[in-house]
Amino acid sequence: MAGSNQRGAHTKDPRVNLQLEFVFAVCYVCRGEQRRGEFMEKEKPILQEIEDTKEKWLSRISLYVSVFLTTAIVVWYYQSNPPESPEVVRMRVFFKEQNRAVMKFIGMKKNEQVAFAFKSKYPFYMSYIKSSTVEQEKIRALVHRSTDFTPNQYWLNLSFMWVIFFTTFWFLGLMTEACIVLVRRNSEARIKNYQKEKEETQRFAPDERGSPDG
Repeated sequence: MAGSNQRGAHTKDPRVNLQLEFVFAVCYVCRGEQRRGEFMEKEKPILQEIEDTKEKWLSRISLYVSVFLTTAIVVWYYQSNPPESPEVVRMRVFFKEQNRAVMKFIGMKKNEQVAFAFKSKYPFYMSYIKSSTVEQEKIRALVHRSTDFTPNQYWLNLSFMWVIFFTTFWFLGLMTEACIVLVRRNSEARIKNYQKEKEETQRFAPDERGSPDG
């Protein structure tokens, strides 16, 4: 019907026919733009939901990778540096409680240490005298490291290390996720600008072809 109306509206005057064709072309373009706008308005929520789903999956992947890498490092550290035996823990607790007496003992000469060991009620001093020079050096180093020792210090350090590595990996993951989202949105913005320029070019093309001056 629209085509018959358009043919019926033609006159013998070429200028009037050209103007009518121009009017019909403009109406057709406006109607197409209106339909395209309605379709894009319906499509926007779906596209936004897809983008939100992608970003949620990126966040989950970043979290899971951070947990996996942190746990792997902590397990490797635990296997490479196992916790101290109960005997060593008790010895370090003793060094902490008797810190002044032990520090004074290891600073004495050999004869003074022997006399002090016989007078003391603790078996540690006698076992120290009977141990080799290498073992005595290890005990001295252990005494200096046991000033602020607590029985659960190893597990506290392990937990603290897990938190540090997890926050580091998670921060790096969030930075990577943000870079990916920015790059994707910039590319989408460039594509939209290109499509917009292409649509504007196609929109003005009928005007140039149907202008009376042409």
